[in-house]
Amino acid sequence: MVEDAAAPWSKSDGTGYANDVVRAAFKEMAVEIQLKVVPYSRCKYMVLTGQVAACFNMSWQPEFEGKIKLAARPIFKVSNDIFEPIKAPLPLPLDGKCVLPAGTIVGITRDYEYSAQVMALQASGVVFENSLSDLTSLQKLAVRRFQAAVIMSNDLEVRNQKAKQSGTEDTVRFAFNCGVENSTIGFSLMHPDGLRALEIYDEGYRRVEANGVLEEIHKRWFP
Repeated sequence: MVEDAAAPWSKSDGTGYANDVVRAAFKEMAVEIQLKVVPYSRCKYMVLTGQVAACFNMSWQPEFEGKIKLAARPIFKVSNDIFEPIKAPLPLPLDGKCVLPAGTIVGITRDYEYSAQVMALQASGVVFENSLSDLTSLQKLAVRRFQAAVIMSNDLEVRNQKAKQSGTEDTVRFAFNCGVENSTIGFSLMHPDGLRALEIYDEGYRRVEANGVLEEIHKRWFP
């Protein structure tokens, strides 16, 4: 399974940079795969319970111990960025720290894995509220249902790309960063094909990285 709302990595139509990388790694090993495009929360639940062999895009969390094993190499890296309303800016933290006042209502995407810095916000009294996607969080932020939102950004696009996609670029903006996470494909330790699929994928990834196929995919998506 693959998530459906993480462009350009994995899009709702089944295309995306990460989708192409996963397909290429298995193809290199002469293994045909079928990708089912679903909301990330379902993707994560199905692989955690062993109902599917793999799910992407995942980042490591302690809850995965003994249930999920991630691929050896990340497919991409994501920044956990705090966004704010332009007309209601957040207090700027000192020294680049990831801090918000206790009681601040922050939008997050349901079941996403966030950095330790983001999770520390919740422990400090910040209130997390779920959205179906980052785009929905930004739209709710724009109409002040949230005071801030945690948005997954990457270094291959402008930081306000999702604000553009959600139609909120004139009302919200990047405030500060709360860490960077690796994202890749996770394999179920409870599914009978999980570990075998992991071994096949890791070797396929190593080969497409060595033979130039990975570079070709990268150039196609990010010329």
